[in-house]
Amino acid sequence: MTVQRPRVSVAACASYDLDTVSTALQRALDPLGGMGSFVSPGQRVFLKVNLLMKAAPERAVTTHPEFVRAVIRAAFAAGAADVAVGDSPGGRNSAASTRALFETSGIAAVCQQEGARVSLLDDAVSRVSFQGGSLYSSFNLGSEAVGADVLISLPKLKTHGFMMFTGGVKNLFGCIPGLEKAQFHLKVPDRQDFAEMLVDLMLACAPELTIMDAVIGMEGDGPAGGPPRQIGALLASPDPAALDVIASAIAGFDPMDVYTVRAAARRGLAPASPAGVSVVGDDWERFVMRDFAHPARDMSRRLPPRVARWVRKRIVSRPVLSDPAGCTACRTCEQNCPVSAITMAEKRPAFDYDTCIRCYCCQELCPQQVIGLRRPWAVRKFFVPDAARKA
Repeated sequence: MTVQRPRVSVAACASYDLDTVSTALQRALDPLGGMGSFVSPGQRVFLKVNLLMKAAPERAVTTHPEFVRAVIRAAFAAGAADVAVGDSPGGRNSAASTRALFETSGIAAVCQQEGARVSLLDDAVSRVSFQGGSLYSSFNLGSEAVGADVLISLPKLKTHGFMMFTGGVKNLFGCIPGLEKAQFHLKVPDRQDFAEMLVDLMLACAPELTIMDAVIGMEGDGPAGGPPRQIGALLASPDPAALDVIASAIAGFDPMDVYTVRAAARRGLAPASPAGVSVVGDDWERFVMRDFAHPARDMSRRLPPRVARWVRKRIVSRPVLSDPAGCTACRTCEQNCPVSAITMAEKRPAFDYDTCIRCYCCQELCPQQVIGLRRPWAVRKFFVPDAARKA
C-alpha cells in the first residue's frame, strides 16, 4: 500500500508588489486546486494573520498587508460571502492597542479597502474539544476563527527564540485569547511539552489551508527582534505541519531541530524530513538559506527532565535589557511574565533568573524591542554556531 505524502506548494515571489504577490499566490494555489478547492460560494472565511505586536510591515514582524490583500481578493473571487482578518496578540488587548496594531501593520487599511472585517479574537471565545491530543483535549479559542466555515492561516516565516522556528503550527497560538497565552507558558514550560501543546492546538483549530509569507522573513532572535531577510517565496498547503518541514528547511534548519516539527513527527502527524513531503511548484531547494541566522539551541534538550531544568538555567539564553535608554517603563514585560520573574526597579525591568523559565514572552512582547537575549559567555565562545552569532 502506497502512503500518500502531504503536499506543499512553493512559488517564487520576489517582492510585495501587488501584481507580483497575486500572481505568486495563484501559482502556489493552482497545484492544490486553486482557492476554489478551499472556499465555496457563500462561505465565511477567517484569515488568521501574525500580528505579534505593533510593527511596521518593513520590520517583518507581522504578515505583510499586500500579501493579506491578495488572499482577501482570492477568497472573495472564490465566492466568499464574508472575510474576516484577525489575531490575538499576547497580553491584555485593549480597544486602543488593537486599533494601533491593525493600523501600524497596514492591515486595517487593506481590510477597509477590500471589504474585509478586522477581528480581535479576544472579543468572543468558544471552548473547542477535539480528538487525538497529547496533553490537551480542549482549548478556549477565538470564536470567529473556529466558527468560520473556512480557516486560513497566514504565518510569517521567522525564527523563534523558544521554539526555534515559527510557521504554520505556531501561528495558530494566536487563536488562544491574549491573556491565556502566558498561562500555557506556566503550565508547560518545557520546550518540547510546549510544542506538544501547539500540535494539540493544530488539531483543535484544523485550518483548511495555510499560506506562508516567506517573501521577507526574519532571522536571528525572532519572532520580533531579529533582522529581516529576503527569501522570495510563498508556500501553501492544507497541512501546516508538512509546510513547516519545508519552510524550516528553507530557513536552514534540520526540521527535527524545530520543536513543533519533532512533536508532530513523533505522533505521525508530519514527516521527519523534506523527503517525506511531496513538494510541487517551484524547486524549493533554490530558496534554502544556508547562512540564515538561528537562535541558540537548547543544549539541555536531550538530558533527563530534572537535570535539564538545572542545566537550562545556566546555559540557555536569558532575557536582558539591551537598550536601557530606549525603555519607556511601559511595564508590558512585567505584566506578561507568566511566572512574575520581572519587577520594575527605578523604572527599568529587573529579572529574577532563578524564577525565569526562559519562555521569552518579555522579549517577544516588548513594544520598543529593547529586551534582548544574552547567551552565557562559554556558550557564545565554544558552542554557538557562527550563523547564530550573527544574531
